[in-house]
Amino acid sequence: MTAGGDYLSGRFARQSNQIARATLTGGLEAWEKLAAQRNYEPKPVPTDRLDLFGGKPLQKGGLKLEVAYRDFPRGDVRRPGDARFPNPHNLGWYDLSPAEARSFLPADGKQKVSDSVFRKLAITTLKDAVRGQMNGWKEHEMTEGELHSEKTGQSGTVSTYKLTGHAKFAVGDRTYEPALFGLAKFDSASGEFTQFQLIASGQRTGKGGANGRETDLGPAPMGVGLQLYGQE
Repeated sequence: MTAGGDYLSGRFARQSNQIARATLTGGLEAWEKLAAQRNYEPKPVPTDRLDLFGGKPLQKGGLKLEVAYRDFPRGDVRRPGDARFPNPHNLGWYDLSPAEARSFLPADGKQKVSDSVFRKLAITTLKDAVRGQMNGWKEHEMTEGELHSEKTGQSGTVSTYKLTGHAKFAVGDRTYEPALFGLAKFDSASGEFTQFQLIASGQRTGKGGANGRETDLGPAPMGVGLQLYGQE
């Protein structure tokens, strides 16, 4: 589509490399024809810096997390896949407000992260989206789960926290039972997280949505990783 809503080219959902190439080529040809008909002239390319993330704008004290989905090695096969899905992985985004993010910051010792904060994160992100599109879980499909945060160190104004937990999801033959491990660092001087990583690792089964699991019903190991945007 053009910015004005003119149709150029398109295909629905996932397509082969050949069809994708033909779709892009056809769209470019349609654009060049339209531009010639309307006497469009090239303009300078904008140099404004673009936000390289999805979701909400960055919030001071909040968390913008990059979410990565992938299958874990199965025996000698390090990147399980097939001809249709070689080296499969997927990416997404998740935002926590400053108030939600504070649930990960106990003053001392170990405490449970707010159920409402963790369950919202879990049902939204801990899903089988490695090979395609998949909705989050419904609330009742998360049958178990909790996450704890423990303050383990202090260096100047930066506090370090260890994250541990588990979750269990089930509906029909589709399940996921991950353990969770992570690390967070928060700088009280700047009021910002300087590091956040949370890994979910466990067995999945079944298929759903458009997640491409028709020939890979499991059980098989899968991981979801959440990391602070911009973190090296």
